[in-house]
Amino acid sequence: MKLKDSTVNLQDVHWRIFQAAIIAEQIFAKYGSELVITSANDGKHKADSLHYAGKALDLRTWHVSGREGQVVADLQRALGDDFDCVAEADHIHIELDTA
Repeated sequence: MKLKDSTVNLQDVHWRIFQAAIIAEQIFAKYGSELVITSANDGKHKADSLHYAGKALDLRTWHVSGREGQVVADLQRALGDDFDCVAEADHIHIELDTA
């Protein structure tokens, strides 16, 4: 697991998001890819985005291209109902919907 670069801010990220990242790392490894976090509590998102509350991560999809749907399904199954996992145009977004 690695961060895209030094702009990724993990300060004040909810502990369950860290737990989700560990699970995501295992799922990405299943597909032969390294997990790269491209955004946490940083970047530009919608005003009400859970990124700003430390409850969301964006994950790079370059290395799972064409298999994003499978990765999202595996993530959703592994993370459970407290999380939403969505394949966006150029990343996978995961967010914690509960406290």
